[in-house]
Amino acid sequence: MRNVFKLLGLFLLILTVHAQVWADWTAVSDHKFGTSSIYAIAYGNNRFVAVGESGKMSVSTNGTAWTAVNVSRIFGTNDILSIAYGNNMFVAGDIRGKMATSKDGTTWTAVADSKFGPDNYIQAIAFGNGRFVAGGGMGQIVTSTNGTTWTAVRDSKITVEIRAIAYGSGRFVAVGEAGQMATSTNGTTWTAVTDNKSGGMHFYGITYGNNRFIALAGSKITTSTNGTAWTAVTSSPFLDNVSAVAWGNNKFIAYGFDNFDGKTATSTNGTTWTAVRNSKFGSGLDSDIMSIAYGANKFVAVGGKDMAYLSD
Repeated sequence: MRNVFKLLGLFLLILTVHAQVWADWTAVSDHKFGTSSIYAIAYGNNRFVAVGESGKMSVSTNGTAWTAVNVSRIFGTNDILSIAYGNNMFVAGDIRGKMATSKDGTTWTAVADSKFGPDNYIQAIAFGNGRFVAGGGMGQIVTSTNGTTWTAVRDSKITVEIRAIAYGSGRFVAVGEAGQMATSTNGTTWTAVTDNKSGGMHFYGITYGNNRFIALAGSKITTSTNGTAWTAVTSSPFLDNVSAVAWGNNKFIAYGFDNFDGKTATSTNGTTWTAVRNSKFGSGLDSDIMSIAYGANKFVAVGGKDMAYLSD
């Protein structure tokens, strides 16, 4: 009988662990964006900052309770497309080439000259190797060591929209439309990566964790340990576009579509992926997720008019 109870206890333990792994997303009902789209999210200084349509921004220390931040004096009603944290500050960029910095996500200072100009947009920002790298339309890339003074890069080796940038393994990797990719160790001198296993599909995102990059191109997931040699994942759980990926708590999490049905999946190595139960994020959250960030023991995903979190 004692052995039976031991086995029952072990069985219950396995069920508990299984339930934790397959926990469902929880919708954030009041993220302060109303019906406006949310485009990007970052975590730093013990808080999340989300940015989006019509110059809207909100901040949260736990990913569940949010406070609106008024940045209209800097961005007006321009869509804020990107945000990153590094060097003890947030940097955000908008659709008209404007940029701003903040230590706490609440008080923001305008960047005098982002080098983008009013006719270009800032789609991606990353930090690594002591510097920020920002990219946007027409393959433009700029760099900064302090987030305030920026220098334009002469040739990024990308000629289309840059969708995302990540840093790891001693280098930046920038990805864009039409399967274009480039790498740089200093953010200034770039080398094109032509054999990146994208098949010419548009890249949608890239992240770094567990000593490897994970890039998303169409429905494809590709991996690399150095940003130069890439391997296609043969067992991707997604049939349609994969739009966002992040690393946190020793795992990757990605969002994509399976016959246009929203779906998330996790992986520890970027190669073997497991679908998360109730992948439509609960009630109504079936829009295209644009960005995922990890912090405060949870992943927070944003996109469309929705936000949701997945606790560890």
